[in-house]
Amino acid sequence: MRLPNVLIVGAMKSGTTGVFFDLCRHPHVFEPDNKEPHCLCDDRVLTGEGRGEYAAVYAGAAPDQMLCDGSTGYTKLPDHQGVVERALAVLPDDFRVIYVVRDPIDRIASHHHHEFVEGKMPASIDEAVREFPRLVNYSRYGYQLSPWVDAIGIDRVRVVRFEDYRADRHGTTASLCEWLGLDSGLLPSEDVTIHNQAAGKPLITKKWRGVQTSWWYQHVLRRMLPPRTRNWLQRVVLPKVQERPAPPTHETVEWLRSELTKDVQHISEYATEAEALWQGYSAAGRPPHKTNSLHVEPAN
Repeated sequence: MRLPNVLIVGAMKSGTTGVFFDLCRHPHVFEPDNKEPHCLCDDRVLTGEGRGEYAAVYAGAAPDQMLCDGSTGYTKLPDHQGVVERALAVLPDDFRVIYVVRDPIDRIASHHHHEFVEGKMPASIDEAVREFPRLVNYSRYGYQLSPWVDAIGIDRVRVVRFEDYRADRHGTTASLCEWLGLDSGLLPSEDVTIHNQAAGKPLITKKWRGVQTSWWYQHVLRRMLPPRTRNWLQRVVLPKVQERPAPPTHETVEWLRSELTKDVQHISEYATEAEALWQGYSAAGRPPHKTNSLHVEPAN
């Protein structure tokens, strides 16, 4: 029974889907039907039956393929507790963690748009960030990643900045492959689909949400169709989102910067940066940790 040896733990709306599928283009990385099984979010995985369900996600993998779990719920504190402890209990001893991060306020805006489209948040992001703590908490990158670093050490953790990945997808993916011990020369060179982008995003209607939660979809259609095909079907069948909420006001942006500066400083240290990863967050006087984290020069 094999379980993942690579986790892409988030952050939500930071390009994790693209990183996941780009890694899966390598012939020695298995592409499962379910990118985000979220099995480590529940104590069921600590049981024999739960571990069997987790392993079933990767049942089709060849013996020489790495197994990757791309569940963004693994860095959603305080909503999902105990994820790191479950990972230590059930995963291979040498499992590695990839954490994709994005400008924290851009991530919040994308997250808000995502949940607004699903009818879970108001149109006003200024109201939403104060009413729904998860919008801000999931951008507290230092807070989210620290438990992983404390548990397995920084050498088994790689921080990837979304802006660098977007500027050079192939180069970033190749560096990740090398870090994972894979021959980057086997990675296809051409860039392909942009995954999970907001433009043209399908509107998740109540009827479609009912289909997604049905037994037939979960146990038949989901197993028959790979993730890429399901995403294509969703884009074709569902109407497109027309309305995009207004951006946050200057006052909200300044409040968010003050809330998130310490976490930006913290994640910048994990990424071996003496300065903050994004403009507007001072990291003066905080030397970087010595790590082997991925660093790609930022785009001009």
